Amino acid sequence: MELLLALWLTLQLPTPPQPPAPPTPPEIEEEVFVTATRTGRLSSDQVMRVEVVGREEIEEKLLMTPGDIAMLLNETSGIRLQPTSPALGAASVRVQGLPGRFTAVLTDGLPINGTQVASLGLLQIPPMDLQQVEVIKGAASALYGPSALGGVINLVTRRPTPEHEGELLLNATTRAGADAVLWASGPVSPTVGYTWLAGAHAQSAEDVDADGWADLPRYRRFVTRPKLSFTTARGTVDLTGGTTIERRRGGLLDVPDGLQAVDTTRFDLGTTARTTIGAGVAVFLGAFMRLAHTHEYGFVAYEDQHRFVTGEGSYLWSWRAHTFVVGAGVESQRYRGMSGHDYSWTTPSVFVQDDVTLTDRAAMSISARLDKHPEYGVLWSPRASVRWRLEPWDVRLSAGRGAFAPTLFVDEVEDVGVHRVGDVRITEAETAESISVDVSREFGPVSVSVTGFAAAVHNPVEAVLRTDRGARLEVVNMSGPDSAIRIRGLETFVRARKGDFVATATHTWLSATQADPLPLTPRQTVGLIAAWEQHGKARVGFEFYYTGRQRLEDNPYADESSPYVIIGMLAERRVGRVRVFVNLENLTDVRQSKYDPLLLPTPTVLGKRAVSAWAPLDGRTFNAGVRIGF
Repeated sequence: MELLLALWLTLQLPTPPQPPAPPTPPEIEEEVFVTATRTGRLSSDQVMRVEVVGREEIEEKLLMTPGDIAMLLNETSGIRLQPTSPALGAASVRVQGLPGRFTAVLTDGLPINGTQVASLGLLQIPPMDLQQVEVIKGAASALYGPSALGGVINLVTRRPTPEHEGELLLNATTRAGADAVLWASGPVSPTVGYTWLAGAHAQSAEDVDADGWADLPRYRRFVTRPKLSFTTARGTVDLTGGTTIERRRGGLLDVPDGLQAVDTTRFDLGTTARTTIGAGVAVFLGAFMRLAHTHEYGFVAYEDQHRFVTGEGSYLWSWRAHTFVVGAGVESQRYRGMSGHDYSWTTPSVFVQDDVTLTDRAAMSISARLDKHPEYGVLWSPRASVRWRLEPWDVRLSAGRGAFAPTLFVDEVEDVGVHRVGDVRITEAETAESISVDVSREFGPVSVSVTGFAAAVHNPVEAVLRTDRGARLEVVNMSGPDSAIRIRGLETFVRARKGDFVATATHTWLSATQADPLPLTPRQTVGLIAAWEQHGKARVGFEFYYTGRQRLEDNPYADESSPYVIIGMLAERRVGRVRVFVNLENLTDVRQSKYDPLLLPTPTVLGKRAVSAWAPLDGRTFNAGVRIGF
């Protein structure tokens, strides 16, 4: 607290006299368009519920973790970033308690991350160039195919600016981490604009509790992503590309067979073209991604490659009270790695969507998709949403079914490595049904939303330990009356605005079971964020997060975790073109090793040396830096 106060007082020192500023124009609420539903409507006009994280909130999280979107997603209601490998810091994103592999992560509507985002992938995306994040919860396979069984997270990047401008962010942490991120934008010609993101990120291995285990893995990462946008009288074309190179080391760094490491090289390309044809709009998109890894698990090392290619065309038009979208696409995904586990799939698809205005108070959206998978046959995915505007209430009901084309890459495999996998007996697609009811209302400056949801996942794929022919994981479809994953929960969201102050409170109650409660799934989570911002000059923020008890599995120290509270504070001050910021994270110094040891007494038969992570491992961390505009 003293550090925050000292910085704030320092920044209050008088600055040289400046010419009087022009009068501040009245603040106008910005219209937010949502692209994740394909119709490109205003967020306030969407039939299905789409949660939008705006640029203001992205800027706050940018100051906390400039190198990745982990904080941004983890502090969004109903989303939890679940660690999958304590050694490497890998994590998957769970939407409303569903397994992380069911969430489709898109960039500008493009699946340039592939259909199954690697658990390190989310930790390699800097948020600097994001304009907004759109979240659809529940089965959304009807919109984006089998990869969206649990929901969609669409990362919308900033558009090119009319004048040349840019920003450089430099950041350092008290845990020996550092970030340098550059964003630039401007015109190339009257019809062509560009944006460019480049980032260099580093973290030294940190053994916070002196047990020999790197609570923070060591990594060195470089990211670059240029984008060109063409605008003509007939439409627009966006071209984007990206490269990520990372070297990551964790685990027991001083014990040769306790080391875990992964080297990542990824390259992707994407394009989206929109043009008017007749009375409608045609959209064509394509994406390519190549991801190469070199894995090390102690004395075992192997390489693998993932390749993903997709192409899609759709046509949107309106007729009377209807807005139709019809389209078709094809995607190809290939894995080459450990012998016996390679696969190569080409999947064509067709889809249709109809948004219809029923009355001046009611609307409905119906969508359906068919995918012809070479391994799992025809996968069909319907979804329907209805909205009633019963002033002052706003009610939405959504229900959907989806199917997921599973692979061997479940969380347990990512933790111990593909070399520990024996038989893979996946014979059926994973399927799910979900339903949600959302009721919202505004009370003057206060908006309130309550969402009830439920889902069931059938034929879930799991990795089961077998020891009859040596210790191996067998990846199989689970069957039987108790095999289904059943989810039900309630989310409450409250936001209040008054002048320069904004306060947000969230509460999520979640029950996730598969005969027994699912491990590492808190039943209760609470968040409180309060911020004061004088636009363009300064901001101060406060955060409070409560995480309830979680069932633990394969943990010799406890069957259930303890609840914990994390408190953070943030301050930023602008002086001319320079903005200085400081962030105090986890002031309560919550660390899992304060409750129980992280290391297992002896390694498991699969070589696992640490228990699963259910709380932060790094404890109290401060970071500070500067943002320089030009």
